[in-house]
Amino acid sequence: MAVVTGSVPPLSGPTYRSLIGLITIQFFGNQAAGSFWLVYLVSTPQSLPFELAIFVWLIGFGVAAILVLAMSRGRPIGALTSITVGMIAVAVGHFAFLFLSPLSAVLVAGVGFGVYIPAFWLPMNTLLVRATNRGNRAGRLAGLTATFTTVAVVAPVFGGYVADVLGYRMLFAIGGVIVLGNVVLVRRLIDPAHAFAFSIDWRATHPRTVAAFAGQGGVDGLLSVATPLGSFLFTTDSFELGLLFSLFSLAAGVAAVILGRISDRTRRRTPFLLLGPILSVPACLLASTAPDLSVFAVAIGWLSMTSAIAPSFIYTMLVDRMEGSVPNVTATREFSINLGRSVAIMAGLGVLAVTGGVYPLYLLVGAVILLEALAK
Repeated sequence: MAVVTGSVPPLSGPTYRSLIGLITIQFFGNQAAGSFWLVYLVSTPQSLPFELAIFVWLIGFGVAAILVLAMSRGRPIGALTSITVGMIAVAVGHFAFLFLSPLSAVLVAGVGFGVYIPAFWLPMNTLLVRATNRGNRAGRLAGLTATFTTVAVVAPVFGGYVADVLGYRMLFAIGGVIVLGNVVLVRRLIDPAHAFAFSIDWRATHPRTVAAFAGQGGVDGLLSVATPLGSFLFTTDSFELGLLFSLFSLAAGVAAVILGRISDRTRRRTPFLLLGPILSVPACLLASTAPDLSVFAVAIGWLSMTSAIAPSFIYTMLVDRMEGSVPNVTATREFSINLGRSVAIMAGLGVLAVTGGVYPLYLLVGAVILLEALAK
C-alpha cells in the first residue's frame, strides 16, 4: 500500500473525470433524498418541530468534526476502505427513514451523515487535488463546485416529483439504492493501494485561512436552517420545494468555472476570493426583507451564485501554498468547516428562539460570509 504524506505527481486527466463521475452519482442520490429529510420530518404525520428536526444536521456536522480529529492522527488510512465506509453510512441514513421512528431516524441519519462527510470526503478531496496542478487547479476545483450545483438543479426536482407521486419513503429508498450502487463503481475505479496519512496543521494553514474555512462552514450551517425554513413559509408542496431548492443552485456552477479558469490564466486568486463575499452581502439583505416567494427565490438564487465563488478559491490558494501537505490541508479544512457548521446551526437556533423569525438569519449569513475574505 502506497502511503502519501507529502507531494505526489498529479494524476491523469481521465482519473479526474472518473472521480467527478463518481461524485456526480453520489451527490445525486444524496441530494435527491437528503433535500427532503427535513421536509419529511416536519410534515404530517411526523410533525416534528423544526427546531428538533434540524438536529439531524447538527448531529451530522458535530460527528463529522469529531471524526475528522479521530482520522487525523498521522496514521495511514486506505482511501478505498474509507470512501466505502462513508457511502454505506450515508445509505444507512437514508434507509433509517423507512424503518425508524422520526426521532430515531434523526439520530441514525445524523450519525450516518456525520460519518460519511470525513470518511468519504477526506480521501476523495485528496485524490481530486492530486489530479490538479497550478495551471489548472482553480478551474478543476471550480469544476467540482459546478458538479454540485448542476446536480443540485436536477436532483431536488427529481426528489420532489418522486415524493409527490410515490411518497417520501420511496424517495429515501431510491436515494439509498443509488448510493449503494455507486459503491460498486467506487470499488472498480479507485486503486486499493491509495492510502493517506492525515493530520491537523493549524500553523501551516494560517489562522486567517482557518477563520475563512470556519466562515464557509458557518454559512453552510446557517443556510441549512434558514433556507428550508424560509421556503416553508411560502410553500409546503414537495414538488414546488424541489423546484425552489434547485433554483437556488442554478447559477452558481457556471460562474465558478468561468472565474476559476480566468484565475488559472491570470495566476491571480485574491480578487476572485473577495468577489464572492462582497456580492453576497446585498443578496442576504434582500432575502432578509423578501415579501413573497418570487423575491425570496431571486435573493437566494443570487446568494447561491455568489456564495459558491469563494470556497473553491480558499482551497485552491491553500493547496498552492502547501502542495507538499495535501492530506493535512484537507483534514484541517474539513475540521474547520464542520466545526463552523455545528456552531452556526446552534447560533441559528438561538436567533430563531430570540427573534421568532427566519429573516434575521440572513443578516447573520451576510456577516459570517465576510470571514471568507480573510483567507491567505
